[in-house]
Amino acid sequence: MSDTATPATNADHRSRLLDALTLALTDQAYADVTIADIVAHARVSRRTFYEQFDNKDACLLALCERLSEQILGLIAAGYDPTADWVEQLNRVTDTYLQALQMQPALVRTLYIELMQLGDVGLAVRRRISQRFAMFLIMQVELARVREPGKRSLSPALATAIVGGANELILQAIEDGRADRLSDLAPTVSEFMQAVLKSLEPAATA
Repeated sequence: MSDTATPATNADHRSRLLDALTLALTDQAYADVTIADIVAHARVSRRTFYEQFDNKDACLLALCERLSEQILGLIAAGYDPTADWVEQLNRVTDTYLQALQMQPALVRTLYIELMQLGDVGLAVRRRISQRFAMFLIMQVELARVREPGKRSLSPALATAIVGGANELILQAIEDGRADRLSDLAPTVSEFMQAVLKSLEPAATA
């Protein structure tokens, strides 16, 4: 029998290692987590770890990417383009914040520790922000099919929305409220509504 790992096996090992890092972060600060801790939680060898990741930071970056993909998946699954846009906006905001607050230790690590990884951490943070910004842009474009007079949401405005929400989330995390992020929903929704309302055609006299 060949010892060569199959793609399915590699994917399973990678998922188990990411789950293991998530578990380790519930008990330890990221700086204190070791590769030995991760492989112990994952029940794999150090060799398996290094087949998937170059180092601990690479594992954290991958975990951050996976979390953003999971949250976007949740948002997209519950989005109804035919419903009232304000209702959808509130639903998207609630889904996003509730998904984050379910894993407060992990979210704190991803929002704070990630930025301490230098350029590579910043690049991942920007890529994730752009992913959410593009989601908003696409939702506005869907709305414009029904309301042709509505202006497109520019990448700059979409980035401002995501950046503003992230700043509120970061402040809450620093204040020890990572488990109560849904409290931010009214403020985030109000901000997003103000920006998106500006895309409406001007009322005629």
